[in-house]
Amino acid sequence: MALTAAGTFPDRFVAAASYHGARLATDLPNSPHLLAPKMKAKVYVGGAIEDASFPDDMKARLDEALTQAGVDHKVETFQAKHGWVFRDTPVYDEAAAERHWETLLALFDSKLKS
Repeated sequence: MALTAAGTFPDRFVAAASYHGARLATDLPNSPHLLAPKMKAKVYVGGAIEDASFPDDMKARLDEALTQAGVDHKVETFQAKHGWVFRDTPVYDEAAAERHWETLLALFDSKLKS
């Protein structure tokens, strides 16, 4: 949703983050990666190493679309399972969840602090 919002309303977003994102670069006409040329926001995407809905080839496709569009971005893979941030799930990973907060706050600090 964050990438779709950033591409749909580019003048309203200076930062967009996606964690646990799924199907971010597909062949569908509404795939978020197709909005990359419209994005003005700095983008951070954190995927999981164990996530069938965001495999390595999709990460590469998303990264390529953002790069070609000139979007300031970073796409990373966490050594965790999909959904690692939520404490009340069996896949919760404390170290990866902490890294999630660090990357999110760094993104916001880089764009929102004056």
